[in-house]
Amino acid sequence: MIEVVREGRVDASPDRVWPLVDDPARMAEWFSFADRMELLEGSGAGRRQRLHGHWGAKRSEVDQLVTAYEPGRLLAWRHEAERLDGKPAPRYARSTDFTVTLEPAGAGTLVRLASRQEPASPLRGLVIRMFGSREVAGHLDRSLARLAELGATRP
Repeated sequence: MIEVVREGRVDASPDRVWPLVDDPARMAEWFSFADRMELLEGSGAGRRQRLHGHWGAKRSEVDQLVTAYEPGRLLAWRHEAERLDGKPAPRYARSTDFTVTLEPAGAGTLVRLASRQEPASPLRGLVIRMFGSREVAGHLDRSLARLAELGATRP
C-alpha cells in the first residue's frame, strides 16, 4: 500500500469547511486534481461522482464511489474507473482510495487529505513511488492551500 498524507489548518470551523468539501459542484474551487466535478447520482455513502481534470498533458476523468460519509467530519471515495483522453487509463493501481477528514482545532479546522493506492504489480508500485507519489503530494499541498484561502474568506 502506498499512502500520501498531508494535513493543514483552515481558519474556519468544520461547519464552514464542510460545504466546500462535500459539494461536488464546489470541489474544483479547492481540489487541485479537479477542473470540475459532477454528481452522477445519489447522496452520502454510495454517491457517485465524476472528476474531470488533467494528468500531465492529458484530459482525465475519474468515476468515484463515495465509500464513507460523516457530515462535517469525513468524506471518502474509491476510484471505480479512470480515463485519459477518453480511453481507459493504464492500471498502475489495483485500487485508489481518497479520504478527507475534518477535525475541530480551536476556532479552526485541521484538514487531513489522504490518498491510498494498492499497486497493480511490484513494478507499477515502484513507478508510483518514484513518480506518482511526488505528483500526488504536490496536488494535496495545493489543495490544502486553496481550502485554507476559501475557508478563511468564506462568510
